[in-house]
Amino acid sequence: MENHHVVIIPIEIDEEKESSYLDAWQGAAEVMAAQPGFLRTYMFRTTVPGSRFALVNVAEWESAAHWEEAMNVCPMLGQQTAVAHASNYEVIRTVLPASDRRRSSGRAPDEARERRPY
Repeated sequence: MENHHVVIIPIEIDEEKESSYLDAWQGAAEVMAAQPGFLRTYMFRTTVPGSRFALVNVAEWESAAHWEEAMNVCPMLGQQTAVAHASNYEVIRTVLPASDRRRSSGRAPDEARERRPY
C-alpha cells in the first residue's frame, strides 16, 4: 500500500445539530471529492453513550500537499455548528483481509506458510 495522508477529525456536536451538520458535511465531501489527490472519506458515529466525540470523519488523500491545497476550498472551515479537532496522520502499517492477501501473493496464507523453509 502506498503511504497516503490520513486526516482524522473527531467532532463535538450537540445531538440536535447533528442532522444539519451531516448535510453540510455531505456537500463539503462532494466538493473535496472533486479536488486533486482526494481518495476517500468516511463519517463515523460513536456507539458509546456519552462519548465526547459523537462523530469522527476520516479522509484519505494522496499526500499532505493535496490535503493542504484542498483546504483552500473546503466549505466546512467556517462552520459554527460543531467543534472539530483535525489531526493529520501518515499511514505506516496496513493489514488487509486474508482474501486480499491471497490475491496479491497468488496463494492462500496457509499455503504460503507451508511452503516456507524452516
